Amino acid sequence: MIDHELLDLIERFQTMITGALGFIGVIWTLRANARYAKESHQRQIDTKRNTLRRILAAEFRNYSRALRDNLKARLPIDEQFSVGKVNRVFSESLAADIGSLEPGEVDVVVNALISLHSFNHFLENISQTHSDTRYLIPGAVWDEFCKGVSTTADALDIAIDVLESATSDR
Repeated sequence: MIDHELLDLIERFQTMITGALGFIGVIWTLRANARYAKESHQRQIDTKRNTLRRILAAEFRNYSRALRDNLKARLPIDEQFSVGKVNRVFSESLAADIGSLEPGEVDVVVNALISLHSFNHFLENISQTHSDTRYLIPGAVWDEFCKGVSTTADALDIAIDVLESATSDR
């Protein structure tokens, strides 16, 4: 049977025992909530990263496709040809979020963005005239133009591959 001294001891320290068990319960609840909040926050970050990857890959894919279509055009012989300016739709507004990507992804995305920016300057340098949306380029610089297009499209394709492989891994 139960010893009367033990019952007396439990009765005397009942408040302290209840407080200790309650305190342990509070600590356990706080730790569980913190773990849940951390996991939830990580899921939000992962979702944001994957969304950013998909947006950038889609935009880069469109630029690359347009650039490669320029390469398929017929060679202008002693004629001028018109090329549209690169107008970054999403990547410009998402520049602050690029840091949330993995370091290797940041490298290729920044390289692709620099290539796009440089391509506009390149077109400005080889063009005879330009408007707000287009460049008018002499046919005599077709080979230079093709090299610039190819280099820029290659940088975009590398970024697309890295972003898509990171998205498919998850």
